[in-house]
Amino acid sequence: MQYSKNKRLFSIFIVIFAISFSTIFLLISFTQSAYSIPSQTTIMVNQMSITLGPAPNSTNIPLETAITVDTIASASLNDLIIIPDEKFDHITSYATGPITYETRYYPAHPLKPATSYNMSITIFDNPVTWTFTTTSQPFTPEINYYLAKNNVLITLLTATIITSISGFFIWLRKNN
Repeated sequence: MQYSKNKRLFSIFIVIFAISFSTIFLLISFTQSAYSIPSQTTIMVNQMSITLGPAPNSTNIPLETAITVDTIASASLNDLIIIPDEKFDHITSYATGPITYETRYYPAHPLKPATSYNMSITIFDNPVTWTFTTTSQPFTPEINYYLAKNNVLITLLTATIITSISGFFIWLRKNN
């Protein structure tokens, strides 16, 4: 009989943990971002519309900016060349229209301050190049940056605390 009660209690804790973990993870994911999305400009290359971000020749671009390319073909990470060289943490690609895709390149680290970046990508054998310059201000992350970069750890710790507190109150109720 005791085994059955413990199994039920364990199941309750698993459900509490799962619900709190999922809720907190989704809340942080949907509300916080470590990256800013740049202003974009659409250019025409061989009668093909391509939207680029940061916009060509733009200045004072935040150091945590994602790089975007929106065009008829889904660009891949291997297509993008950035000088000076930067490593990318990850990329995402999603449909923005019936036959267009936006690909976002997320730098692994903030871009360098006061640096002119030369971008190059080939789309359907059409070379596309543009430049932008980052802000001279040093990178000072805000709370949203830390939340987004540490989402799993923060969620895991918070869900564990919620489950522990719930367990304590269940124990108190059971013993009174």
